[in-house]
Amino acid sequence: MSALFPILPFADDETPLSWAARQAAFHTCGRALAFLTDLGIPLVDLARGDEAAVLRLCGRAGHDPAAVLRNTISAVGGRRYQLRGLEFAAEFTTGPVTRICPACLDDDLTGARLPGAALRHRLIWKLAPVRTCPVHGTALRDLRLGKWDDIAHELQAMTSLIDNERGVPGRARVVSPLQDYAVARLEGCPGPAWLDGQDIDQAVRATEMLGALEAFGPKLKASDMSEDMWDAAGRAGWPIVSEGGAAIREYLMTRVTASRGKRAAPRAAFGMLHAWLSGSRLSKKPGPIRDMLRDVILETTPLSKGHMLLGKPVTDPHLCSVASIAKAEGLDARTLRNVLKVAGLLSPAEAEQGSNRLVIDYTVARELIDIVKHAVPVTRLPDLLGASRPLVAILIELGKLHRVLDQRALESKVGKAVDGRGVKSILRFLKIKFPTIDETPEGFVNLSKSAEISRSRLKAILELIFLGHLKKVYRVSGAHGFAAVVVDPEEIKALLVSPPPGLSDDSYFLMD
Repeated sequence: MSALFPILPFADDETPLSWAARQAAFHTCGRALAFLTDLGIPLVDLARGDEAAVLRLCGRAGHDPAAVLRNTISAVGGRRYQLRGLEFAAEFTTGPVTRICPACLDDDLTGARLPGAALRHRLIWKLAPVRTCPVHGTALRDLRLGKWDDIAHELQAMTSLIDNERGVPGRARVVSPLQDYAVARLEGCPGPAWLDGQDIDQAVRATEMLGALEAFGPKLKASDMSEDMWDAAGRAGWPIVSEGGAAIREYLMTRVTASRGKRAAPRAAFGMLHAWLSGSRLSKKPGPIRDMLRDVILETTPLSKGHMLLGKPVTDPHLCSVASIAKAEGLDARTLRNVLKVAGLLSPAEAEQGSNRLVIDYTVARELIDIVKHAVPVTRLPDLLGASRPLVAILIELGKLHRVLDQRALESKVGKAVDGRGVKSILRFLKIKFPTIDETPEGFVNLSKSAEISRSRLKAILELIFLGHLKKVYRVSGAHGFAAVVVDPEEIKALLVSPPPGLSDDSYFLMD
């Protein structure tokens, strides 16, 4: 393969496409497309950073490919690109727009014998967050011819547009710290830990979105932002993100407070930041900022279980309306309001309001709600347990059944209920511990009769059963719960002579 001569060196601040355009102007006085076609290099391949295309260009130009590859933005699929080991979305680049600094191009052309061979498209101009020239301290300009080969960023084809821009004085400004960070990170320099912990495009976008919220408020749409506004957004967001996750969370919480109090709607509080992170067509992973905002919204905003929040359903809401909780938990809203009132989570006045308007801390109420969901009226316990009312009272006294709330303080029927999970536990205990028989053995009697014969309290007998001291206990088939239980009074009498450990004090007193 014959090499081009004379050699036109690659500039360490330009792109491979820029070098190809300068080669074309230098060797043929023509355009890059025809030049690359003659070399057997498809323009599209070089534009997408195909390594084989770059190596072929370097081979024909007689140049070490290392520096050229270092400045090559390569497509890696799915509208993702890579530069110097860092991967980012296509939006991190300017796309088909050609960004320039007229003053830099003036410098290129000063004293140049072949203007086309001198005009360089800088690598950093290809990066979306680079909007200010670090050499001349002026805002960069965006050019576009509106043709398919805009992807080449061929300055030599834009001379009339460039001449127009050279005649307009540049707007002076210093480089933003976000731009400095992006360029430095591509050079391998470390930055703030929170930013370095994510992809470079995620870090930049999060900074700009937070900064846009800070600089322009929550009502502005991202589609209405100009490049100058995005630059201002990056400057406004930098002091927040550079301090790390704790500072970002504090800022987000402040935005909630600033937007009509703690229960402001997320869109009203976070504007385009919320719109960006909640977009149904969000194809690019936004990074940790989404989970941070989601956590803040969960903590400060009434939500219902199952609500889609920033791409994920809410499984454990923090603040909820009473109506949404009742619906999610399968409870009657009026019963829930009354229970919350007794528990002190609602004032009497609030308890009279509509359930849709009442908002409570779901995490605080969850344990109570869980008990209420399983509440069983005391009046049903005899049937459920196959027990007499006195036996049910003893089970409550022994702590085997737990009242939902203190009956004396409650106006609703829930106060006259127990946690139904205790009922299931007792029935399971009887089933597992004691075998089933078809007929009652001779001398065995039911629990009430055994108390009469042994001259002991039913409470003591139940304690002996639950503590495992009574060994001769059976369940007679055809009956349910305690109605099926039969015991040997003689075994009870024997135990009363020398009471076993673990009984209650009053049981010991009555046995003495």
